[in-house]
Amino acid sequence: MNKHIIVYSAKLCGDCQQLKSFLDGEGIRYENRDIRENREHGEELERRTGKLGVPYIVIDGEWKRAYQPDRPFSENFVRDLLGIA
Repeated sequence: MNKHIIVYSAKLCGDCQQLKSFLDGEGIRYENRDIRENREHGEELERRTGKLGVPYIVIDGEWKRAYQPDRPFSENFVRDLLGIA
């Protein structure tokens, strides 16, 4: 995959861990920005989205919520976000 991907996450976030595990399993390279370990990442996320909800994913500069509220993690949802089969 030839996209620049940034994942905003937190260690205690189950969906975040599943998202990163999925990306790793698919061999998709990404930069992880933990909003709890680095305050600046949390501030940037809140400034860009108005929220501190994670995971958020930035794909080639486009910000997308990488979770569905009140639903469990879905590989199909993430595949759709990334545009992969």
